[in-house]
Amino acid sequence: MSGTPPHSAAPTAALTEPPWVAAIDQAAEELNGGWIAMRRHLHQHPELSNQETLTTSFLRTQLSELDLPIRLAGEGRGLTADLITDLKLADRPRIAIRGDIDALPITDEKSVPYCSTVDGVMHACGHDVHATVVVGTMQLLARLRRLGQLPWPIAVRAILQPSEETAQGARYMIHHHALADVDAILALHVDPTRQVGCVGLRQGALTAGCDLLEVCFHGKGGHAARPHLTKDPIDACTRWVQSAYRRIYRAIDPHQTVVFSVGKIQAGHSANVIPDTAKLFGTLRTLNTDARRLALEILDDLGDAISRETGCEVKLTLGMSAPAVINDTSLTELLHRSAVQVLDPAAVDWIEVPSMGSEDFSFYLEHVPGAMFRLGVAGDQVGAAPLHTALFDVDEHAIALAVKLFAASVINHFQPDPA
Repeated sequence: MSGTPPHSAAPTAALTEPPWVAAIDQAAEELNGGWIAMRRHLHQHPELSNQETLTTSFLRTQLSELDLPIRLAGEGRGLTADLITDLKLADRPRIAIRGDIDALPITDEKSVPYCSTVDGVMHACGHDVHATVVVGTMQLLARLRRLGQLPWPIAVRAILQPSEETAQGARYMIHHHALADVDAILALHVDPTRQVGCVGLRQGALTAGCDLLEVCFHGKGGHAARPHLTKDPIDACTRWVQSAYRRIYRAIDPHQTVVFSVGKIQAGHSANVIPDTAKLFGTLRTLNTDARRLALEILDDLGDAISRETGCEVKLTLGMSAPAVINDTSLTELLHRSAVQVLDPAAVDWIEVPSMGSEDFSFYLEHVPGAMFRLGVAGDQVGAAPLHTALFDVDEHAIALAVKLFAASVINHFQPDPA
C-alpha cells in the first residue's frame, strides 16, 4: 500500500481553530523547559535493555506529580499510567501512547553538557526523546483538564516500555496487562533524516519484520595439511552464505522486498587447524508473512543441500524477531488531521516506501490497531547524525512538536460523533 492516502482523504485545516488548539500551544510553551530538562536527564543516565530500573523510577516520579494511577510492570522495569477525565469513560476502551526507554551499548562521543555519564552506554536511538514525549503528553493533557480546557472527556494510557532494542519489551508489557482496556495505540520514532517541524506518516507497512538467524555448521576438524580427512565446517559455511545470497533473490518475487544479510562469522583459532564447528549470524527482513515463510523455507532447504555436499551438520536457529509494523489507516489519518491542526499543513511528509528496519511496536499491533509516526529531529546545528552512532543527538525543539501532536490526536480520538 502506498504511504500517501487518496487526495480526497487528506484533511484540510479548519478556518477557525477550536479553542483547545490554542490551549495546547500555550501549555506546551510553558512546559517545554521541563521537557528539555527531562530529556537531558535521561540522556545523561542511560540504561541498557533489561536494566531500566532507575529510568523507570525517574519517570514514575515525573508522572506521580500528576496524581494518576501508575502501575509498575513486573519487577519494576517499565510502567503504565492512566488519565481518565470522566468516570463515564472508566469502563470504556482508552487510547495508549507508547514510548520506549532503553539505551544502546555505544560510547557517547558528543561534547555537550548532557553527554552520557555511563561508560559505553548512550541513548543513540532517541528513546530518551520518546519517553519524554509520552510523559510530556500526560503532563499537558493533565494541565488542560485542571484548567477546564479539554473540549470533551478523554481516556489515555501512557506505556513506558523497556527492552525495545532486544525486541522483548513490548511482549513483556503486554504480558503485564499494558493493553488491558486499550483499543488503539500510537507511537513515534525520531528521524534524523527529517528536519524539525516535519513528521513522516505512512499507511500500511512502515517497518519490516526482522528475524535474527544463527546457523551452526558441525563437522570434523583436523590438520590443515590433510583436509581430505576432515568435514570442513568453514567450507560448509562459505558455501551456505554464497548460496543463500543467490537463491533468496532468485526465488522470491522482486516485488516482495526481502533483505538478507550475514553480519558475523565465528570459526577456528589457528591458521593450520580445520575446526570442528563454524557459526554465522545474520538477519532476514521482510514486509509480509508470505515472503518470510518462503525465505525461511529456502534457507532450510539450503542447509539440507550443504549438509549433503560437505558431510557437515547444518542447524538453522531463529533468534530475536519482530513482525512488520502495519499502520492502521484510520489512526494514520487521525495523526494527519491532528498535525494539520497543531503543527502545520505542510508538516506532514508522506513516506513512499517502508523502512527495512524493525520495531517491536509491531507486537502491540497484533492485539489492537495502531500507528507510528516519524519525528524530524534534524536542526541547523544538531540532529543530523545517524541513529545508532556515537554522535547521535536531536534538536530539542522537536520534543514540544511531538507532544502537541500526541495530545491533539488523543483529543481528536474522543471527539463526539456529531450524529
